[in-house]
Amino acid sequence: MGRPEVNTPRVNETRCVGCGLCVDVCPSFVLGMSGNTSRVFRGDWCIGCSHCVAVCPEEAIFQPGMEFEKHPKGGEGPSVKPEALELLLRERRSIRHYTPETVPEQILRTILKAGSYGPTGTNSQNVHYVVLASSNQIDQLRKMVIGFYERIFSRVKGPFGRFLISLVVGKKTAAYLRDSLPKMEMFREAINRGEDRLFYGAPVVILTHAESWDSSSPFNCSVALYHCSLMAHTLGLGCCFNGFLVNAVNHDRRIKKWLEILPDHRCYSAMALGYPRVTYKRLIPRNPPRVSWR
Repeated sequence: MGRPEVNTPRVNETRCVGCGLCVDVCPSFVLGMSGNTSRVFRGDWCIGCSHCVAVCPEEAIFQPGMEFEKHPKGGEGPSVKPEALELLLRERRSIRHYTPETVPEQILRTILKAGSYGPTGTNSQNVHYVVLASSNQIDQLRKMVIGFYERIFSRVKGPFGRFLISLVVGKKTAAYLRDSLPKMEMFREAINRGEDRLFYGAPVVILTHAESWDSSSPFNCSVALYHCSLMAHTLGLGCCFNGFLVNAVNHDRRIKKWLEILPDHRCYSAMALGYPRVTYKRLIPRNPPRVSWR
């Protein structure tokens, strides 16, 4: 699937004051100055980021067929103070206890819309979502994913199986799987007791996928879903990112096909979503950043 069609920007020369801001912010050399007026020189190079439209003080740049909004604060400074953002980031936690309450579709659409505002490489906007909001479908997915890991761990138990797996995933990952066997046994016991140790009873599961050949896809999908998680938090919902699901989708063709993920796509992020059954009353410290100052 190629890039979506881009509406090439146009310049209203009667309104242009020649400030050159649109030329300065364009990342693709689309715009240039012709005398005291901005002009489109390489329209087919446009990636549709609309920086030029957003920055123009005179509204002299427009893209046909697209509607733009005035910034409520005039674009002067961020809308959120650093203290408020830090609190949001600190209070968001991975939720593993959910109520059975259904998440309304309109709420889900609001959450997914937040994901669309995440940055993507060359503004590809190539993030695709799969949303499972049916308990029957989530149960089917759960069974397939658990079956996948049952097969993996059964092979890890024997030396020959570990050797074969190490050829595929590497020695360190194979060793990690072997060391995880006791935890897997407890996981299996919990499943047998009827506990959901994969999605934790969440009423919604969301996955992202994108073209595997695009080196920006892992970043695009991860950032998009994290944006979704922050919006979910502000709406009173919680989520838990799920690397086990991502790994299973990308290594089991049956799961990938069942989710109707395109053949040349990979799953890059996933999370369970729902209304939290518990409230966390304290903020927890984290290790300081590991930084190499150069």
